[in-house]
Amino acid sequence: MYPEMSPPQPHQEPSPDRVVAQPPPPRFEREPQSEPLGPEPPRFEPQRRPPFVPRPVDPVAAIVGNATALGLGYMLMGRVRLALAAIAGTALLLLPLAADPGNLAWRYGFGTWWVLMCFHAWHLTRRTEAALLEGRRKRMRLIATGAAGFVLLAVVGFHLDAWRTVRGAEADHAEGDCASAVETLEGLDAVDRITNGPIVIEGEEQLEACRLLNRARAEGLLTGASTMEDYLAHPAALWDGAGPERAAMLFDVARGGDPAEPLEAGFAQLTDTLAADPGQSDRVRGTVEQLMADLAADTAPCEAVAVDDWIAGQTSDVPEFTEPVAAAADAVPLRLLDCARSQSAHDELQAAQASYQRFLAEYPGHAEAATASDEAYEVDSRIEFGTVSALLDADEYCQAPAPWRGAPAYSGSGPHPMWMIGLSGSQYGMSDSWLADTVEETQIVTCVDGPKRGKHLDTCYYENPLSDYFNSEVDFYASRFDVKVFALRTGEQVDSYTVQFEGDPCPEVLEYYTYSGIDTGPPGTVEAEVSDAQVRSVFERLQD
Repeated sequence: MYPEMSPPQPHQEPSPDRVVAQPPPPRFEREPQSEPLGPEPPRFEPQRRPPFVPRPVDPVAAIVGNATALGLGYMLMGRVRLALAAIAGTALLLLPLAADPGNLAWRYGFGTWWVLMCFHAWHLTRRTEAALLEGRRKRMRLIATGAAGFVLLAVVGFHLDAWRTVRGAEADHAEGDCASAVETLEGLDAVDRITNGPIVIEGEEQLEACRLLNRARAEGLLTGASTMEDYLAHPAALWDGAGPERAAMLFDVARGGDPAEPLEAGFAQLTDTLAADPGQSDRVRGTVEQLMADLAADTAPCEAVAVDDWIAGQTSDVPEFTEPVAAAADAVPLRLLDCARSQSAHDELQAAQASYQRFLAEYPGHAEAATASDEAYEVDSRIEFGTVSALLDADEYCQAPAPWRGAPAYSGSGPHPMWMIGLSGSQYGMSDSWLADTVEETQIVTCVDGPKRGKHLDTCYYENPLSDYFNSEVDFYASRFDVKVFALRTGEQVDSYTVQFEGDPCPEVLEYYTYSGIDTGPPGTVEAEVSDAQVRSVFERLQD
């Protein structure tokens, strides 16, 4: 069979007036050929890695290996990447678990992760043919079981160690030894949080409570008592002696100042302790006994008296309170007397006087009553001395005479040293034996009003230098001394008299002074002049 051929077309000549330009035929030039320099190198073809074929592993060994949470099952299969991923996943879950062991989400998450690893190990090895494991099954299981057992023993060991640590600290805490408990509990670490989270949480609560107790003991008494109250309110507080210790702190505060508020709070704390735990009776009683012992041993007497007074004002019938107080009752009067003596020694004379008076009034039959009476007399004398000294120094004794029982008696023959007010004895030449230099020497206080104008004696007329027709009228008066005398020992007035000196009225020649340089005449009044001897004579009667 031949292919069909088209019939030949008739040849047509081009028209003479039509020219068709034809492009020149292309020229082909032959490129020069180079000779090869050597044999052609072999062509590189990349080699392909053969597909990964996991090792045949016993499913039990794989599951137990992954149960370590460290990807050991994957390592037995030769799956290194999965093993590393297992380790990283375990670490990522354990870190937040260690930081927050009380967060159940992290524990459930880790449990889920552990189950998934075990299931995945079974899934990868479930079709392993037994024939491929001949001679290897036992060794694989031994490796996996040993590793899992080691991890389990480590976990159990750390779990038990955390339990023992917390329970040991709990025992110390219950005994009140929080210093040891804190030191123990601060040793808990991340491993303990992972392996035994609940017990570590319990330990951390105890640690918080114990730190409060330690801080309360380290702080000042009042602040410490407040912190101890916070400890008692803490849910993890275990030491049953905290209540009495807080009361003891408050009692120590009361022994150092105003006792009412801290004593009331302290006994209220002991009452609450007995109500919550009657078994604390001996400890409560011991706290009150210690308070009474401290009052007698190392408490300032007056502060101790303030505590005694507060206790005496209570009406409690709790034997743990009343019996220790009654047992120490004999020391109460002595503390009051010691307070009076302390006040006297510190020149707190008014307070000492009141304390002595109270002691003698409340305990008149006490063995120290006679001594206290003598001491009270001395205090009274010192108070009187202070009073009269102040009055004499201010020249106010005559307006408010007061006694000083320690002054020498105004009796017998003279001289009788006197303290003069209103007149200077030395100015008139009085004997030193008449004048008292100190309060201690003074027998009498003389209050002098004078010299001053006394009674009218006469009226005379004298020439007036300004006029020959007028005379100057001059009135003559006596010089008067009004004297009051007080015995300093009793403060009572023992004498009162007036002495007047008439002098020489209406002399023929009257001498007087002018101050302006112009003689305007004699003064209208003239008082009698007195001599030093006359002034001394006013007081001679007091010295006989």
